[in-house]
Amino acid sequence: MRGRSGADVRTMAPPPASAPSLPLVRAASLADIVAFVASVGLILTYVGFWSAPLTGYGARSADFLRNFYYPAYLMALVLVCMRPGRALKGMARSPLLVALLLLTAATYFWSIMPELTARRIPALVFTTLGGVALASRWSWKSLTEIIAGTLAALAIVSFLLGLLVPDMGRMQELFPGAWRGLWLEKNSLGNVMVKTTVFIIAAGMMAPERRKLWFSLAVIPLMLIILSTSKTALVVLVLSMAAMGFVAIVKAGPLRAVVATWLAVVVVIGAGLLIATETDAFFALLGKDATLTGRTEIWSGIMQQMADHPWRGFGYGAVWDDPSYTGPKAWIGYQAHFIPADAHSGWLELYIALGLGGVILFALFLLQIWAQSFWAAYTSPAGWLVLPMMTSYTITMMTESIAMNWHELRWVVVVAIALKLVLGDEPAQIRPRR
Repeated sequence: MRGRSGADVRTMAPPPASAPSLPLVRAASLADIVAFVASVGLILTYVGFWSAPLTGYGARSADFLRNFYYPAYLMALVLVCMRPGRALKGMARSPLLVALLLLTAATYFWSIMPELTARRIPALVFTTLGGVALASRWSWKSLTEIIAGTLAALAIVSFLLGLLVPDMGRMQELFPGAWRGLWLEKNSLGNVMVKTTVFIIAAGMMAPERRKLWFSLAVIPLMLIILSTSKTALVVLVLSMAAMGFVAIVKAGPLRAVVATWLAVVVVIGAGLLIATETDAFFALLGKDATLTGRTEIWSGIMQQMADHPWRGFGYGAVWDDPSYTGPKAWIGYQAHFIPADAHSGWLELYIALGLGGVILFALFLLQIWAQSFWAAYTSPAGWLVLPMMTSYTITMMTESIAMNWHELRWVVVVAIALKLVLGDEPAQIRPRR
């Protein structure tokens, strides 16, 4: 075909259609939105920030608060139903966790308060299910950012409460002036803010595109730890950050990884020897006396009560709500010269509830998580989170009853970490070009 000028005019075919490019930000599906809302709701429920304001910071009975956990049970079920295969696979790869739950359920048959144990076993199961649900539904990066963002929001509210409403946000009677934020007392605020700091910094390392945002938010929980005047939280934070520093060094190259590993072994052994030889100085650092504020008397009483039947405890969740004058709580209180609310040790809490078998199972479970956490420090971005979190949990467990607690975020996080370590992230699905 020729044009008016005589030149050939060829009909140009349109360029071949190429595969549509993926958007930079994928629109969230309804399932993703439901999962996100359920996850945030579950975290907010188990962190327990709402219990202190609802009880007037301890002025009213807290018995009615147990009803607030039923929605969290439902949210955990919803999340598990979204990834049932992943949840079952995670539990199948965690036999020690399953064994711990079965042993806990078995204590009903010899519990000193079987009706109380029967009520708390389902509470523990559903709390554990919360960790299973989070691990099976989210990738490491998403899980870290969801928890970090939720806890960061609570940190901001706690800071504003302490700044603008000091009658609520700061302690008034015991330790007057110490910040407590949304929680009942300063140590609770300090403990939660340690977790918040670890999650926020880990989120910044695992999501470099939002690193400036996360690192800026980390200032708030750090300030709250200082304002809470909780020395224990400060020590745990320093050790957790040391664990994160270890991760940073081993990820910097093979040679540095070898040096850091040997240095970590030397530091741990040296710290153990220093604590053993300079016990008074270590206690002074924590702001406690040689009895750890009466804890050693409680521990001595527990060991005496368990002397006759070391392999069988008194039942899960049964000891510290026993009203009798002849039960183990009464005898421990008699020796300690005050009535304790718990064992003030995660290990002894397990011992008096589950017996020596429970302690051994939990120790093996914790050892498994630690081994996988160390491996993750060398091989996976998850190392930024798991190693400092396990450091925080293990150290706190020495003097606080936080092992296998029902309705407790720390147990949810430990279970989520344990299952996520055995599951890993799902392989990314790549859409084929058409």
